Amino acid sequence: MPEAVSEVSENALLKHADELRERIMEIKQQRRELIEEVKKLREERRRLADERRRIAAQLRELRAKKRELHDTLAKLREERDSVREELNRKVEQLKELRKIAKQEGDLAKISLKKLKRKLEELEWRQMTSVLPPEEENRIIERIARLEELIEKVKKAREQVLSLMELEAEVKALRLKLKETIERMNEVRSEIGSVKQRIAELSPRYDELNKKIEELSSMIDEKSGIIDDLSKQLDEYYQEYKETMMKLREIKLAKQRGIRVEELEKKREEIKRKMERGEPLTLEELKILYGEF
Repeated sequence: MPEAVSEVSENALLKHADELRERIMEIKQQRRELIEEVKKLREERRRLADERRRIAAQLRELRAKKRELHDTLAKLREERDSVREELNRKVEQLKELRKIAKQEGDLAKISLKKLKRKLEELEWRQMTSVLPPEEENRIIERIARLEELIEKVKKAREQVLSLMELEAEVKALRLKLKETIERMNEVRSEIGSVKQRIAELSPRYDELNKKIEELSSMIDEKSGIIDDLSKQLDEYYQEYKETMMKLREIKLAKQRGIRVEELEKKREEIKRKMERGEPLTLEELKILYGEF
């Protein structure tokens, strides 16, 4: 190989090797920057995913609470309707009983003690006295009327007592109905608060989903670029390696004073010799592996 041609070829290869090194350094720097960006994006995605998990847990709890409150409200409605129905029935009974009590109210005020004492006096007189028939008949009639009156007074007093008991029951039912309605209003208020909290959290959850999807898309895109750059690096490294091998061939050929083609031919012969298991000389080893 002529010296001028060898020098031109060697200089071109050296220049190309320098260009490859610079390109490799640029790609590595670009890849490092992208890797750092992807790292930050993944950290941000992880942070948002943690927040999303917390919000999802809160939403699950709130929805479960809302279902529980709706169940409670349904039971309270049933209780309200039952109490109201019983109250209406008792109120009707109370109206009827008051009518009866009003009609017989004066009877309840009569003293049973006096009536019984009078009855005992008449009975004692009837048993201990000898009376004319007409007088005895009058006493018997008075005794019968007193006994009838006593029964009526007892019944009137029972009705008054029943009236008082019924009034107490109606009062208790009205109080229970009021408390049930108040509790229903409290539960409705709680349901409203839970719904409001769900309405506040749901948009944030959707927003996080959107941001996480965007970050994942960006990560995938940049990761794809990193993969492409890594492939480019592999190609440039291979090209750089091949260029350096060519430079080595040129230098070695110059040292031996032979053409590169002849050096390659010689190296192939040495390789076949080595494959056959034959020992190689130091000179052959230098030719095979180079001296620099």
